[in-house]
Amino acid sequence: MTYEHASVEIDGTKLRRLRKDAGLNVVQLADKLGISFSYLAAIERGDRPTVPPARYITICDALGIEDRTTLHKMRAAA
Repeated sequence: MTYEHASVEIDGTKLRRLRKDAGLNVVQLADKLGISFSYLAAIERGDRPTVPPARYITICDALGIEDRTTLHKMRAAA
């Protein structure tokens, strides 16, 4: 079963930190991902809190993240 409209909630703050740890600026990572830097910046700021699953995997791969849960947005316990 596939979910065409599924999305993954991504932790933009963690993404920014890992991008910087990898020595990449937002333009470099966006180029590597094949997306605009403004789209990537919006993800990092939290303006675009979800991404399609394929994009999430591409981001993880580009940053060398093997644990696919690393960038998931963790919700605070109620």
